[in-house]
Amino acid sequence: MRGIAAAPGQVVAPAWRWVESQVHDSGVDLTGEAGINRLQVAIKGVKAALATKAARLEANGAAAEAGILEAQALMLDDPALLDGASGLIRKGGLADSAVADTMAPFAEMLRASPDPVFQARAVDVEDVVEQVRRALHGVSDLPPPPEKPSIVVARDLAPSQTAGLDRTLVVGFATEQGTATAHTAILARALGLPAVVGIAGLVDAVENGQPLLLDGDRGLLIIDPPAEDVARVSGPAPLTADAEPATTRDGRRVEVGCNAANLDDARRAAAAGADGIGLLRSEFLFLGRDQLPDEDEQVAMLEQVVAAMGDRPVILRTLDVGADKPLPALPQPPEANPALGVRGLRLQLLRRPDLLLDQMRAALRVGATGSLRLMLPMVSTIDEVRQAKQLLTQARRELEPTSGRGTHIPLGIMVEVPAAAVGADQLAQEVDFFSLGTNDLTQYLFAADRTNPEVASLADGLHPVVLRMIEQVISAAHRHGRWVGVCGEMASDLWAVPLLVGLGVDELSVHPPLVAKIKASVRKLENRECASVARVALTLDNGQAVRRLLEERDLAPAPRPD
Repeated sequence: MRGIAAAPGQVVAPAWRWVESQVHDSGVDLTGEAGINRLQVAIKGVKAALATKAARLEANGAAAEAGILEAQALMLDDPALLDGASGLIRKGGLADSAVADTMAPFAEMLRASPDPVFQARAVDVEDVVEQVRRALHGVSDLPPPPEKPSIVVARDLAPSQTAGLDRTLVVGFATEQGTATAHTAILARALGLPAVVGIAGLVDAVENGQPLLLDGDRGLLIIDPPAEDVARVSGPAPLTADAEPATTRDGRRVEVGCNAANLDDARRAAAAGADGIGLLRSEFLFLGRDQLPDEDEQVAMLEQVVAAMGDRPVILRTLDVGADKPLPALPQPPEANPALGVRGLRLQLLRRPDLLLDQMRAALRVGATGSLRLMLPMVSTIDEVRQAKQLLTQARRELEPTSGRGTHIPLGIMVEVPAAAVGADQLAQEVDFFSLGTNDLTQYLFAADRTNPEVASLADGLHPVVLRMIEQVISAAHRHGRWVGVCGEMASDLWAVPLLVGLGVDELSVHPPLVAKIKASVRKLENRECASVARVALTLDNGQAVRRLLEERDLAPAPRPD
């Protein structure tokens, strides 16, 4: 059965059909003041459960993904929930229906929005409602676990349910609904669980305990797989360390770094043998705070991150927020289409250059003694880069009289807007390096939101149009002696790695658990062969043709099951 490849890896295990916990009348008094008291207790319990799940994600190196659950907890803190539901209860309603009725307009408003980003958030609102309703009746979020390691088979999984899966007993999952970029899929990748979503007719086709082969690299589920296919599957990638260089068979070195969202991620990156941090999300310095951190606070944390990596480089991306990714300490006005609005570098230049100056001064102070680099997000034009460089010069001048720390720091940009890719030749004369944010680049290139299942298939990272744009960026960078990394999902896609190597990418930045796997993949390749295949791929018509080419040239992740 074919679906959407949502999280990489292959595994063989019996099916465990997910039985959704049904909210039923538990006999608990949910009316009047008793119902309001019960609701307060339920909200507190759900918040505690979300905090536990978020902490577990952070402990597994998924701090950024833990933010999905932290955002749900913020919904529970909104007085509109308790006040609105309490009002309905006092008018004679039941607490569980009052919660649903109170939150329904918010979900509907999001679903009716013309912006797919807000449409996708309706799922999170509904997930919160169901968590509270289950807590009111004492119903568990999760069914009883399987007796042995199994593959979950379900119509869909909510983000909170995915985060609560016992990884010792759940080795992967397959669902009828969902997309590769939904929160559930993002969590699966962070947890290292192979996943295939969007499999039509899945639940009716699979029996409990039936042997399955789940291929999260190709988006396939094999029911009752043949013995020869089972023998080829080694299971999920082990969380092993690999500090050796990733060098192709003909001697080309490809750096393999890590994406990180906090100090713990940096430590895991170092332990995994990463060659550096290809993307340090500076948002971690600002999250969970009522006030913005000052320069000294940023310096203290950045020094710890740099120290954790030793002499390996750390690329700090300046604050990447906007109306679609708000911070409590930095509220932004709503926008009709925030994905195309004031976000990333635009916000810093247009509204808060003081924040960018603080970050630049902190980076310069740390960069004077460590291997820190600075990267600007959401760059569209050369004028934006020049404005940012003027601020960097100002920051350096402000530091020099007092500390003498106004030294040079390498400056790069994220290439995630097609305009930056088309203008790469000019931009390469202004900056020291590029990092391809392939998720947004692909989405913007096709004008297809990756969270919308009806158009998600258009945003195929292996489509030749995407590959041509990547090739254009790399060629422009190398003409000017600049290097190019990839910090988007393509960096950890085993189908994409041979193409990226062949196109000349210098660095791949992935989650810490994938470092060893990606390094091993690079070592199996021959650079000359990858370059030849990449040249052919650029001439093809679609992503499927590219995948067939990789299979024909034995560069696919593994043989296709019959």
